[in-house]
Amino acid sequence: MTLEALSIVIYTLLIFAAVMVQAVYSARTAGPAFGFSNREGAPPGMGAAGLRIDKTLANLKEGAIMYLPLALLAVSLDVSNAWTWSAALLTIVSRLIYVPVFYLGIPIVRTLVWAPGFVAIPTLAVGILIGAA
Repeated sequence: MTLEALSIVIYTLLIFAAVMVQAVYSARTAGPAFGFSNREGAPPGMGAAGLRIDKTLANLKEGAIMYLPLALLAVSLDVSNAWTWSAALLTIVSRLIYVPVFYLGIPIVRTLVWAPGFVAIPTLAVGILIGAA
């Protein structure tokens, strides 16, 4: 399995884990009644940690919308080069560090570990264009 393909698996599992964290936190703070409701309005007892959990998941999904189609394209075109490999590694490492840093609410560091994953998106695109040419 290429690193590009592995990055798809890891990113998907990271989003899954973030959904599970959000669900468990919501169940503990809002209670089962809210979980079975139509969820109109903010969950009770969310607090700052709950907001960070929600924002972490939202950010992962936003990044996935940009990264995963390109990673899938690289894998389906069988393109693997220094650009795509570097982008996959940057994405995996930065996202794995980013999630706990955001959960813990560490300012400045959060942005510093987010940035490489963001830079990986155009890096991956360039790698695909070079490899597919």
